[in-house]
Amino acid sequence: MSVLLALCVALLPLVTPGRGTRQWEPCTDLRPLDILAEAVPPDGAAARIRVVQVQGARGLQLLAAAPRALSFPASRVFFRCDFFPEEFSIVVTLKAPSLPPKKNEYLLTVMAEGLDALLLGLLYSAARLHFLFRSEDAAGIWQTRVSFRSPALMDGQWHTLVLAVSEDSFSLTTDCGLPVDIMADVPFPATLSVRGAQFFIGSRRRTKGLFTGLLRQLVLLPGADATPWLCPCKNAELAVLSIPRILQGLTGKLEDNEVLKYPFETDMRVTLGPRPPCTKAEDAQFWVDAGRKGLHLCVGSEWVSVLAAKERLDYVEEHQSLFTDSETLGIEVFAIPEAGLFIATANRKATSAIYKWTDGKFASYQDIPTHQAQSWRHFTIGKKIFLAVANFEPNEKGQEFSVIYKWSQRRLRFTPYQRVPTHSARDWEAFEVAGEHFLAVANHREGDNHNIDSVIYKWNPGTRLFEANQTIATSGAYDWEFFTVGPYAFLAVANAFNGTSTRLQSRLYVRLAGSFQLFQSFLSRLPASCCPPGTPSSPAPAARAP
Repeated sequence: MSVLLALCVALLPLVTPGRGTRQWEPCTDLRPLDILAEAVPPDGAAARIRVVQVQGARGLQLLAAAPRALSFPASRVFFRCDFFPEEFSIVVTLKAPSLPPKKNEYLLTVMAEGLDALLLGLLYSAARLHFLFRSEDAAGIWQTRVSFRSPALMDGQWHTLVLAVSEDSFSLTTDCGLPVDIMADVPFPATLSVRGAQFFIGSRRRTKGLFTGLLRQLVLLPGADATPWLCPCKNAELAVLSIPRILQGLTGKLEDNEVLKYPFETDMRVTLGPRPPCTKAEDAQFWVDAGRKGLHLCVGSEWVSVLAAKERLDYVEEHQSLFTDSETLGIEVFAIPEAGLFIATANRKATSAIYKWTDGKFASYQDIPTHQAQSWRHFTIGKKIFLAVANFEPNEKGQEFSVIYKWSQRRLRFTPYQRVPTHSARDWEAFEVAGEHFLAVANHREGDNHNIDSVIYKWNPGTRLFEANQTIATSGAYDWEFFTVGPYAFLAVANAFNGTSTRLQSRLYVRLAGSFQLFQSFLSRLPASCCPPGTPSSPAPAARAP
């Protein structure tokens, strides 16, 4: 019995607190350890890192020339002993770039002292997120990899991940969603020594595998799963456990504004053009009202004026002078899909021209022979693109006609398509009624006779030509205009001269029972000062053709 008593006395100091033993303590405080804040240097410019703001949130970006910019010794956080926690969670908020299939980028590594030996690492690829750790037993040392099917990280958005580790249980939660759990064959070691080790953020101490995206949050929480600390969260993609001060909001005091110590850039978008919507997507974005020379900021749901020019009357400034071969009597502006914007000028002499908008101005594109052209009319039928010219004078052979040109997709030019007999044509009007296509020509005179018929042509899908459909008596016709009122189609003609007077009736026709019928007449008169004397448009003192 004396031997037993002596043994109890010998063991007593080992089981009595404060008497030959020390109570167990963790290697670090059981609180969130902001790994990113520990690694952020005091001078970002010198360390080759920059602050980038995207979608209203800031993150840190490493430069390729500085893979060791964000690093610090493990002893800074494990100050009571040299072992990594057996149970822990890692919180990462990142904006990941797109990666090719076989490329990996590191988010965090813990590297052994003096060796290129990885003790612990977190990296991702296009398809998976990998957690690596060093395992050791009597058989030797090896690296264990736990891989999760990659959540949709590479969608250009911010995401917050929580990796929780407890022995052989590994769990990944993305944006406070449902966790993905894995039971591994090899548990995380209870005694992973980090003596002399170094934390590296976004790299493995070298350029290969350097993280090229943005890091906003990197927190180690010893002894607990951080998911209940973060979730539920209204903005789960940017859930915050702890972020460096440099990535938080501005303090408002210039001397305390640490953002200025780091190269800073943002994805601020400036919108030009008409007033865009101001919604959550445009929040904190600018809109430039170029017309009124104003700058506006989207705040909440309203555009707030930041800079405004003094209001003044609208006016037109000269942009470009177009030099033509002769007097230009008409201009037609039109656009051709996949070809551009064009202007057709109706020139009095033998050649009219087409100009194309190029490098901020109209440049000569195509010359077309015409005979005292009065006007052009652009129109389409299905995918066919047409341009009709109204010729006022006959050609060299005395033939009097106007021409319809068709756009050639192969040659990218207008080519002659159909000749139409006309008499001193002034104008074409193209229109559609109930799916049928029409062209109306304003015939001004035939010789000295101004009281002649103008003609309405109708497109024949079978022959793919325009054919005369209806004639309408006119007197020195100048112009046609088509319009609709409810279900009714109207066609108005401006009569200018009947051989003796410019004071006469212009007519309005309505389409009924397949033809245009007189609906209303208007007393009209061509002003004597409308055109310079001697031009084909000006009425002569006697009964001479205007």
